[in-house]
Amino acid sequence: MEKSINPKKVLGDDIVEQALLQPTDVERQREERLAELRSLRIMTGTEVAPAQYALSVDGTGILALSDIHGLKGKQKSGKSAVLKVLTAALLSGETFRVKSELEAPVVLFIDTEQQAADVKLIIDEVRQMTGLSADDIDRRLWLFTARRLSYDTLIGDTRLLVEAVRPHVVFIDGVVDYVSSFNDEVMSRQLIHDLLLIAEEHRCAIVNVLHENKALDDLNMRGHLGTVLAQKAGNVLQCRKQGDIISVSCPDARHGTMPQWSIAFDADGHLQTADEQLALRQQQLQTTARERQREAFVRRTQEREVAVLTIVRDYGGRISRKELTEELMKRAAIGHSTASGVVKSLCGKKLNEVNGLIQAVPGEEMAF
Repeated sequence: MEKSINPKKVLGDDIVEQALLQPTDVERQREERLAELRSLRIMTGTEVAPAQYALSVDGTGILALSDIHGLKGKQKSGKSAVLKVLTAALLSGETFRVKSELEAPVVLFIDTEQQAADVKLIIDEVRQMTGLSADDIDRRLWLFTARRLSYDTLIGDTRLLVEAVRPHVVFIDGVVDYVSSFNDEVMSRQLIHDLLLIAEEHRCAIVNVLHENKALDDLNMRGHLGTVLAQKAGNVLQCRKQGDIISVSCPDARHGTMPQWSIAFDADGHLQTADEQLALRQQQLQTTARERQREAFVRRTQEREVAVLTIVRDYGGRISRKELTEELMKRAAIGHSTASGVVKSLCGKKLNEVNGLIQAVPGEEMAF
């Protein structure tokens, strides 16, 4: 007798079997993550668009789009002045030796340090350098004073502004205010990661201003924040102030080292190029250094001559070359070859050698 088939049971078994064949949430998440990772793979046939630089100096591109960058320097070294020049170059096409590589770029400028009155001076200086109308500047420069905003909202606020303004270049004057402490490694890494994502997603260059450590010989940017920024940045520009001249170099760059350029404030307080002024000052410093070296050489030579003649006197007016050389080594704290050279140079001038003994030329004796 044949078994009857229960349709409900067959249907239930089929549903169970299909359910078992469906991937679990964990498996689905794993496949989705793998798909994301595969999209990041670079292969021999991968086509990568060349870097698009926002600015250039003497033909060397700087501040690539879709990347983050740094601007560092000691406190009051002229970083804000440099940002004004970079902004002016972007808006006008070229300022001093800095040239824009973009067509009518839009600039988002966030200042977290200065009060509103000082931030307004940025626009005044940019307008003076570019000669652009107020309408042109207001259309392409979005300048914000963020001094009163808290670190726990700043990155979100920045993302919101980037989405709204759609800038080509973002200047953050005071990125340290985006974290509770520049030595907080976790927060610093997260901030730099967030900034990188914003730069890539919106194809803009984000330039972050951060002080160097206080020690004069320590040129690193402050804390863990500075370390992570230096690791990830495409360019790190550096400001150094020599008297009233601000020099800008690029000690860290992934592609091509930017030539140094310099600026200074004129008698009216406006920024001007200072390359020739710096070159002249360096030439004067080199001349002064050479003069000091010559003076030091003459003084050292005279001191050694006096030491030699004094030794001859102390030995009763006559001394062997060997003894004179050894005694000069002790008194002048110099090596054998140097002492021997001094004695040799004086022989025939201030010294004579008679019967194997050194004595002073008449008239050169040291007074007893």
